[in-house]
Parts: sequence; structure tokens; C-alpha cells
Amino acid sequence: MRVVLIDDDPMVLETITLSWPDPADQFDTFESFEALKTLLYAPGFADVDCVILDLQLPDASGSQILTEIRRISDVPILMLSGWGDTEFRADLINRGIDDYVLKPASAKELHARVSRLTKRAKGQPAAELPDTIAIGEVNYLPKERGFRHGLQFTELTHAEARLIEALIAAGGRPVLRNDLYHQAFGRPYREGEKVLETYISRLRQKLDELEKGSGSFLQTARGIGYRLAAGAL
Repeated sequence: MRVVLIDDDPMVLETITLSWPDPADQFDTFESFEALKTLLYAPGFADVDCVILDLQLPDASGSQILTEIRRISDVPILMLSGWGDTEFRADLINRGIDDYVLKPASAKELHARVSRLTKRAKGQPAAELPDTIAIGEVNYLPKERGFRHGLQFTELTHAEARLIEALIAAGGRPVLRNDLYHQAFGRPYREGEKVLETYISRLRQKLDELEKGSGSFLQTARGIGYRLAAGAL
């Protein structure tokens, strides 16, 4: 998992990251909203699996940051705080958080909650798909979130998986650019940006690395968006 951890206390950041049960997980840590912006507004934010957000930061409240994250992404958010009554927590849940943990919280508990949120988020788009979908000679495995060809396996990021699943579900029909932005990044397309093109290019590359020419099945529908060639499925 790739986890964003936002807390203004360096000791909290250090304690959680050093005590985290799974060393394979990747952390991006920030002590302020200003520092977070370097990732939040970059294409790489679409690869984040979960956000752990402190309620109080020096330059913004957690609820303000929550609003901004929800404006551009549907990534799972776990709020971390030393206070908050039931009505306040209910208000945050209504505004878009997925979980709320009172401090002090152990890294083990946070890991369990983050894992649950991430699995639930990943499971939503894959639930209506078969276990294996052939894209030419390459198989897409929704539950494993990756491509397989023979003994080779290539894992996809959360955003890449959502993109390929949106294209698969369309059954060869073009999918509007704006719809793909909502599916993969949880926000609308902004005029002039090339985030989608970057992710489509990465998917093509991953397909080609497994089976040369497979990337060509991801086709541009000029002026519309993208399609997965009907002959690929």
C-alpha cells in the first residue's frame, strides 16, 4: 500500500512509520498542508491507497484538508485526532472521511484499519468483473489488480486498475475523457491537463512489456476519450 500520513508532530510520524507492521508499505509523510500540496496536486496522488490525516495542522484544519482532498479524489481517508465527540465525528463522516481514530493509536491498529479501507476501495470496481479478463494474449486479474502473461505478473496502481476496468466494462465502446477522470481519479477533467494520457501510456507500456503489441489494444477515440479494442476482449 502507498499511504499518505499527515501530522504536525514529527514524533507521531516517526512512531507510526517505524512501528508499521508491513515493511513493504510505502509512506509519504507531511507536517503541514503546504507541504502536502506538492503531492496532492501532482499526478502521483492518484496512486495513493489511503490518507491518514491529523485533525489539527499549523496551517489548516483537518476538515479543511478533507474538503480539498474530496474535491479531487475519492481516496480512503482515516482521520486521526486526540479529541472529537460523536456528533463531530458523524459530521466528518458525512463530509467524506472513511474512518476516525482517537489518539493515541497503535501502528498495528492503524495498519488494520487502513488495510480494510484499501481492500474495500479496491474491491468496488472489481466486484462486477470476472476473475480473469483476456486482453489479447494478456490476462487482467481484478482481484490481484494486475496483468498476467504466462508466468509473468505486473501489478497495477489503484488508478491504473480503475482505468482498465472502466474500459473493459465499456465492451469496446469509447469512454468519455471526463468519465475516465471520475472513474480513475475521482474528479472531473480539467482543460489542458495530460494526467490521463500519462496513465494510458503507462498501461500500454505494461501490456507491451508482457506481450509485444498488446498496448495497441488501448486506442485513442479522437475528441472523445479512449476505448479498449473490441477484438482484444
